Order: sequence, then C-alpha cells, then structure tokens
Amino acid sequence: MARRLVRHQTVRPLAEGAAQGLSPEDIADHNGRTISALLLREGPMTRQELAARLKLTEPAITGIVQRLLGAGLVSQGKRQTKTRYQAAEFSLVPSGAYGLGIERRPQGGAVALCDLAGTMVLSEEFESDEAFFAAIARIRQAKAGFPAPLGVGVISSGADPQFTVLFDDLPCFSLSKPEAVLAGEKLFGVGEPEGGLVVVLIGDQVQAGFMINGRFYRGSHGRAGAIGAMRPGLGEGTLDMAASAASFRAFMAKEGDVEGWIKQAARRLLDGVVTIAGFLSPGSVLLGGDLPEDVIKRLIDEIAKARLEKERYFVPTGWIPSVGPLSFPGRDPVYGAAVAPFIELLLPKSH
Repeated sequence: MARRLVRHQTVRPLAEGAAQGLSPEDIADHNGRTISALLLREGPMTRQELAARLKLTEPAITGIVQRLLGAGLVSQGKRQTKTRYQAAEFSLVPSGAYGLGIERRPQGGAVALCDLAGTMVLSEEFESDEAFFAAIARIRQAKAGFPAPLGVGVISSGADPQFTVLFDDLPCFSLSKPEAVLAGEKLFGVGEPEGGLVVVLIGDQVQAGFMINGRFYRGSHGRAGAIGAMRPGLGEGTLDMAASAASFRAFMAKEGDVEGWIKQAARRLLDGVVTIAGFLSPGSVLLGGDLPEDVIKRLIDEIAKARLEKERYFVPTGWIPSVGPLSFPGRDPVYGAAVAPFIELLLPKSH
C-alpha cells in the first residue's frame, strides 16, 4: 500500500474570479500543478477525491489527469471500494521526473539527482573541475543510468561563465545554501508552517534562509540571511565570532571545552532568533550545519533552556519560536537544490 505523506501544507485551487485574465493554457497548467502537489503530499487519490478537493467536476479532473498520464508523471491503478466496483486511483510516478542539484566549490563540487518521491538516486562529490564537469555532462545527456533532468538547482557563490554554460539549455534556478535546505524542507520535510519557515546554518559563517508564503525572502538588496554580522551591542562580537563552525574549531583548539562553547553559542543564536521573530514571526526555525551531530543536538537543547530563562527573567516568550533540527541533517544542501526544479516547474506557483 502506498504511503501517504501528511504535512502542514495547503493546496489551493484557483479562487473564484482568480482565473480572470488567464489563458486556458495557464489554467490547465495551474490545475495540473495542483493535482501533482496533492498526489505528492497525500498519496494516491481517486477521481472523486480530486474533484472534491479542487472543487472541479469529474470530467474536468479526467482531462487534467490525462495530460499528466501522457507526460509520464502519473500512473493509474485500481482501488477496491465497498461495492463490487473498483475506482480508478492515480499516483505520482517517482521516475516520472528527475531534478539535478549542483554545488559549485572553488575546485570541483557536488552533484545530486533526485526523483519525484524525494529519493536521492545519485550523489557524488569531486575535488577537480574536470571530473565535476564531466559528471554534469553525463547526467544531462542521460548517460548516468537515469533520464535527463527536467531542471537544475545551482548553489554557487559567484558568477562562473565556464560553469553555467554546461546547462544553459536547462531551466536553471540559483539558490544560496540556506535556500536549498528550505527547498528540501518545503517539499519533503516540515512543509510550510503557518507564518513561514526559517533555517539557520552554522558554517564558517552563520547564515539564515527565509521562506514566507511559499517564497524565498531575500530582502530588497538580496542580502537577507547574512545574520553572522549581527551584534547584541556595540561592544560585543559578531554572531560569527561566537557561534560559527570556525569559532567552534578555534574555541576547541584553545579551551577544549565543548559545553563552554555550546552555552556561548546558544545565547547568541537565541538573540538572532529573537530578532528574526520580531520581524517575521516564523512558524518554525530549524538549525543545522557543519558541526558534529551531537553538538547540534546539544546546542538545540541549550537554546531551549536559554529561551526558558529569558521567559523567567525577561519577557513572555510565546512569540519566540522554538528551534528544532533539520529534517535531513545528514544530507548536503545539494539535495535541496535537486528538488528545487520540482517546486518551480511541477508544483503550484506561489503568489
């Protein structure tokens, strides 16, 4: 029996009047994306169930599903009913589409290929540009054992014409590391909590990514998320100085006291969460990064303690979201980059 995926997400048909000014092709595209999203998040559904959810007639559902069947994105099966009849049941085909994720590094990089079920069917890292570029070419040309991807999500720190020309004929979506993690969480993790989602990644710099109403929030100048430069006061050091992976390594080399660093980092990270909550009021904040897994877990526990202390001596903290772990702590951001094309090309567009 197929597993049903239940997440805190809503899939909305076009509201009454919202289709005004849209072409029949736009409406058909939206409805196809909406059905794809329902099947992805809730598992197999019958024609009657889809009609009830989308408030469309069953003949209309039949036409939409036929297009998805023809594209190879959906398969049709049978579901036994309480009567002697069987109802047609529709499911997404995991192998119906693949997304390519790429992370460019100073030398080489990482690639990941994911199917529609969120399974990472291929994952490789390369230390040389030559091997890295060759792997991308193999995947694009469907020579890696899988069909060619429908699009590519790219994590890159800057412009690299030699690199981007490798997939200039594919739909390409540029993401920061936090945004790539957000994409993975949106589709196969916590979903879209009411109020939005924030991820905080601890690397050599502390970065945050924001998703509000299903969209990445980058700020007016594209610099939203650079929280490592935050200071609690003029005489205080930055968040990077207190809570980055670089500060962890330096602290351990000098002091060798894990608990001391965790207490220091937790207090400063909570300051960052309080600041973010004051502006955005997210429904969930997730923490991960380039630290040992047990250190991340203890850091999250210490942040929870610091939050309670703040409530005891400062202000009520009901408006401050609790901090939890990433859904896929063992997966690199390149996984999220690989599922980003599904969000952009197959699922409903955020408005």
